[in-house]
Amino acid sequence: MNDRVDEWLSKARDDLQAVALLLTFEVYPRNIAAFHCQQAVEKSLKAFLTSRDVSFLYRHDLGYLLDLCLEVDASFTELEVHIAGLTPYAVEVRYPTDLPLTPTAAQVQQFYRQAQAAYAFVLTKITPQR
Repeated sequence: MNDRVDEWLSKARDDLQAVALLLTFEVYPRNIAAFHCQQAVEKSLKAFLTSRDVSFLYRHDLGYLLDLCLEVDASFTELEVHIAGLTPYAVEVRYPTDLPLTPTAAQVQQFYRQAQAAYAFVLTKITPQR
């Protein structure tokens, strides 16, 4: 595995760790937790694409990244359920908008499980490359 793949995976782990820490509090900024879930998935997908030397635009659109992954490995369809609903938490949640995006605590828990699953899935696709 090259250094850039390791860097993407490390950043994804950092995002997962940030969510885990936020979840230890009774009250926490749920939109920020959702943002880190989205970021963990995004960086995981970018790690996979980097491991396969696939170029990608630096966009926060999980659908776009997943489509690129699907061009390389059709089994990435398994991740569709794990990224559903996360894309809006990349950018929109960080700025004031007319449509507030504050997930419930239950949604954050679900997003966290989805992000963990996406990260684990990507690891299975990258690890054989070592």
